[in-house]
Parts: sequence; structure tokens; C-alpha cells
Amino acid sequence: MGVRLIVAAPQPGYASRLALYLKEREPELSIGAFTHADTLKSDLRDRGGPDILVVHQAMLADVRTVATGHARVIVLVEGTQAEQYEGFPAIPQYQSLPRLASEIRRLTAAGEAARADGTALWTVCSAGGGAGKTTLALNLARQASERGYSVMYLNLEALDATNLLLESEEPDALTRLLYELSAHPQAAAARIGRLGARRSAIGASYMDTAASPAELLSMTPERLELLLGALRSHGGFDLIVADADGGFGEWQQRLLELSDRLLWIGADDAQLLRKTERLLREWAGRLGELSAKSTFVLNKTAGEPEDDLWHPPGGERWLTLPYIPQWKRAREMGVLVTSAAFSGGVDRLLDKLGYPGAGEETDRSLTDRGGGGSGSVYSPPSRRRTDDQLRERPAAAVGRYS
Repeated sequence: MGVRLIVAAPQPGYASRLALYLKEREPELSIGAFTHADTLKSDLRDRGGPDILVVHQAMLADVRTVATGHARVIVLVEGTQAEQYEGFPAIPQYQSLPRLASEIRRLTAAGEAARADGTALWTVCSAGGGAGKTTLALNLARQASERGYSVMYLNLEALDATNLLLESEEPDALTRLLYELSAHPQAAAARIGRLGARRSAIGASYMDTAASPAELLSMTPERLELLLGALRSHGGFDLIVADADGGFGEWQQRLLELSDRLLWIGADDAQLLRKTERLLREWAGRLGELSAKSTFVLNKTAGEPEDDLWHPPGGERWLTLPYIPQWKRAREMGVLVTSAAFSGGVDRLLDKLGYPGAGEETDRSLTDRGGGGSGSVYSPPSRRRTDDQLRERPAAAVGRYS
């Protein structure tokens, strides 16, 4: 028998829609939705406790004596931030369905095994400075997070300035984590678990990079693989966006090998394009699958690339991002993640790479197939509703499994 999961919340539309969405994401689950505590208690007594119980805070007191000891309990709370509620792990009730699903997977052992193989790794690459590598990586992480994915922005530059924007709570966290991975693996797993629950100024998870450049300059393929494997296993991420220095070292090669997608960013600049051509030629000689997982992004454009511009290998076409004049004299990093024009380009890039926004998917998954209302648990940020608008009248209990 597969894993049995129950969603229990007093709002019938919410309970049924979250259950249906989880079923679409995890078809092997047996899922039930309940809106009345009495009905849920009867089911728990008759069928035994589920493997996972996702229960609203208002219903916890009624069912905890029946459920606890049998199920892994996750509490849905009405606030915007929560990690614990009455001794149980907690997640905010009103957020995007993809993020709710990611948070539930992160907090359950059943989800952990799937995440180890399911976390995508994208690496943003540049052959020289000034192309916009870090700007693209930050915007990818921010906008994928806004679309409901659980994202980790991983800076692997020897010299990093992103803490001007992201303000890590743990300076030199990467150095500590690398040490713990080899000396205290359990402590490292716990640190990564906390990291997965933390959000930065861009919405994605983040940890401050090594304080000393020597830490990254002395990185080895083995340490890098250990780091990425631990982030995938314990962080609960859908996507890791890596932002690393260019170079031809062994660990840089291992990063490219482990990446699911390589985003090569260039600009309409003769020197940078020449360096990009040489960089790709070098890596093509070492990595047989380079072309299949490469995407080429031309930054700082005013339209479609000119016909006489150098073309990427294999007949690939450039995807374009616009030139933002205001960034030429930017005095703070915050402006790099607030441009509507640049965000539009990154949105198209995410669509191209198969990371759709939540709007269309959510509209489909939130259709109340049981006739219990047509409200939405989630709306995209531009038209997000208030919590009061999202709450629905209590109605008859839902208690079906699929």
C-alpha cells in the first residue's frame, strides 16, 4: 500500500483543492480531505492513522490524541510565518500550491527520498565579467520562487558581494557547512534543513558564501559533490541556482557535469563573445553532453541579435534579455531585481526552461470538481487576494480518497 496522506481544514474548498493538487503532484499517494473534526476522528479510528496528516490549527486539538503517535503531523497556520505550532512543524496556510506541496514534501520522510533525485541544478556561466551572470542568477532564483518553487541561490564565487542584497543571518555559513559535511554530517543535515525553511530578500533560500576567497579557490570536486548532494537530500528544494566563477579547474568541471542546465550568458561585445567561444570550445572537449544541456542568453540587447553576431555552437539561438540603462550607475544591488523589463525577459526564459508560473496550473488544479466553490487558494502576486477573501464558508465535510 502507498503512503496515505490526509488534509484536514475547516474550509471545504481549501481542503479538497489542496488534496487534489497533491494527488496530481504525487499520484502514488492515497489522499483524503476532511473539513469536520468528528468525521476525521471516525475515519482515523476505523482505518488507523495516516502516514501524513496536514491539519489546520483549528482542528488540531480535536484530533491530536487520535492521530499523534501514528502520523507525521504538519500544522497549517493562518499567519505568514511559522516553523512550529504546539510542538509540531508548521507552514503558513495561504501560499501558492506549488510551495505548499514543496513544504509538505520537505517536512516528510516520504518526500525526502524523492527530493534527492528531483532537485534540479542550474548553473549560470560567463566567460568574463560584466555580462550580468550574478544578476541573471539572482533574478532566476527570485522569479522561480515567486512562481511557487522552492529555490536555493548558491553563490560559489571566490569574491562575492551579494550579501549587500541578501543580508545573510550567518556570515561565512558556507565555510561552516563545508566543515560540518566532513566532520559532523548530522549537524550539516540539520543546518541545511533550517536553510530550506529560510527565505531571503529575493524569496529564495541563501547562505553567505565563504569569508575567505581561499575556501573557494581550494574547492575540490569531492567537496563540491558532497555539498550539492547534501543540499539536494536535506534542503527540500525544487531548484538550485548556482552562480560560480568561470575557470577550468577540476571542481568547476564537476559542477558543469552535475548541472542539469547550463545557462551561458554573453553580451554584444566582441571581446566577451570571443572569450565565450573559446570557453565553450574548451569545455566541449571535456564534456560530451555540453550542447544538450546548454541554453544561451544574450544580455543587454535592444531587440533581436544582428545576423552577423557570433552564433552559439550546434545552431542554437540566443535568448535575449534587455539592456537596462538605469543599471549603468546602480549604487545598490536592490535595483537589479526590481526591473519590470528584465523580469519579463526572465519570465520568458523560465517558461522556455519548463518552469511555468502558478497561475495557469493553479487555475486548473483549483477547479472544485466536487462543486464546493470556485475560490482560489493562490493568485499570482499581481492579483493576490487577501486572507479574508480567500476564506470560504464551512460546508459539508469532504471525506473521499483517491
